[in-house]
Amino acid sequence: MEEFLLEVRGARKAFGAVKALDDVSMRVRKGAIHGLLGENGAGKSTLMNILYGLYSPDSGEIFLEGKRIAIGSPADGIAHGIGMVHQVSTLVGEFTAVENIALGAGEARWTLPLAEERKNLEQLARDTGFWIPLDRKVKELSAGVKQKIEILRALRRGAKLLILDEPTTSLVESEFRSLLESLRALAERGMTIVFITHKIKEVLEACDAVTVLRRGKLQGGLEKAELSMETLVKLMFMEKNISVTENALPVIALSPSRPSAEPFLEFRNVTTRPAAGKKGRGLTDVSLSVRGGEIFGVAAVSGNGEKDIAELPFKSFRVLSGDVLVGGRSVLGMDTLGVFGLGVSYTPEDRIQEGILPEASIMENLLLGHHAEGRFLGPLSTVNWRAARESAVQTVAEFSVATPDENLAIRRLSGGNIQKVIMGRAFVSDAKVLVTHNPTSGVDISTVEFIFNKLVKVRDSGGAVLWVHEDLDELMLLCDRIATLHEGRITGIFERADFDKLRLGLAMIGGAA
Repeated sequence: MEEFLLEVRGARKAFGAVKALDDVSMRVRKGAIHGLLGENGAGKSTLMNILYGLYSPDSGEIFLEGKRIAIGSPADGIAHGIGMVHQVSTLVGEFTAVENIALGAGEARWTLPLAEERKNLEQLARDTGFWIPLDRKVKELSAGVKQKIEILRALRRGAKLLILDEPTTSLVESEFRSLLESLRALAERGMTIVFITHKIKEVLEACDAVTVLRRGKLQGGLEKAELSMETLVKLMFMEKNISVTENALPVIALSPSRPSAEPFLEFRNVTTRPAAGKKGRGLTDVSLSVRGGEIFGVAAVSGNGEKDIAELPFKSFRVLSGDVLVGGRSVLGMDTLGVFGLGVSYTPEDRIQEGILPEASIMENLLLGHHAEGRFLGPLSTVNWRAARESAVQTVAEFSVATPDENLAIRRLSGGNIQKVIMGRAFVSDAKVLVTHNPTSGVDISTVEFIFNKLVKVRDSGGAVLWVHEDLDELMLLCDRIATLHEGRITGIFERADFDKLRLGLAMIGGAA
């Protein structure tokens, strides 16, 4: 019996002058959870997209159960028993889970009565432990449930090799635990899983073996007994000198905060209507102030009003009562460009849907929100493209964006490099207030370190940072104060000296702080 389900030999893939993969080989044991580890832009997704049939390799061989195969399209990949769950959801929000799983199925399952398909899925869910609400519209479900739907869809199509591309990017801790438990149960039943990640902590916890890539090259393959934080950091980053905490976060030097006397950003007893598509209320009687010279964190479990907090300065039309002030000036009724003009910058939670124009270039995306500034205006209020290009070249270099040049369509970048562009855009002008929502989601530890240092730089130069995030470990590492949010209400505001993970966690779920 063949020990390895999958073997890749000498895979190469280039996009123009960029070598995404350079002679990469890997072997994946049957029934294992196999990690594919590397920083953003290392080539992880490219390799798996080749296996799934989305890309064709320039050279190399693929063996499945000892037999050489050719995969020219996703249909070929599915036919060979390869399923893939992408980092960005491919589900249709208006469809139910049953409809999404039936959609695009190889056996024309739309010809099956949905009631019969539902019965089949109930049995599959029982067998695999992936319990999901089959009849609810996907748009109403959490990121963790959506992911389980995508996994069930792959299993329903007969997958024996399941590829998960950065599966924890949008998950809170409890959802990650649930996913890990389900994956282990699948592996025990003989399913082979490739777990793409940039998070060393996840590899140590979840994987039976790991392949490490760096800049498109193979750095090593290790079994579980060989895995350690030190070894994986060294393989991932080589010459980079990165120190990490026990929580696998970069070590950051923090000086004592020197907050301003007056707040730079203030919410006064704000109650809002919910964002479009949400039921119930948004925020209820929320008051907080962010001073210059501090990083103010807002900790919340996803779906408890944290998005409303982050968007509030820019979407004040949702305010039913209360006030939002920047530098003591109310921004109620002010448009986004007006708020930017007061020295506020913003990085959204969903970098793809809300943060970029995918078909536009890196330079054009960096210009968004800054196009009306004097230095970027040419004759007759046209764009001064020379100034825009000079600024883009400087930002790409400063933020270490992996790209051949600033004219590349931003969709061609890895998720982490897209996030660097979005963060870079926030620093194109000297903003006094930075509002940032989950800025480290889906990026590797090297980029996390870079983002952390940028947040600290804003703080230490006297600016104000409002950091909305789900990860308490990250917030506790950098923040001077943290507010907890539950069901749209502030449940506590903690000074740095009083940070305690248990107390903060309880306050996030509505318990006593």
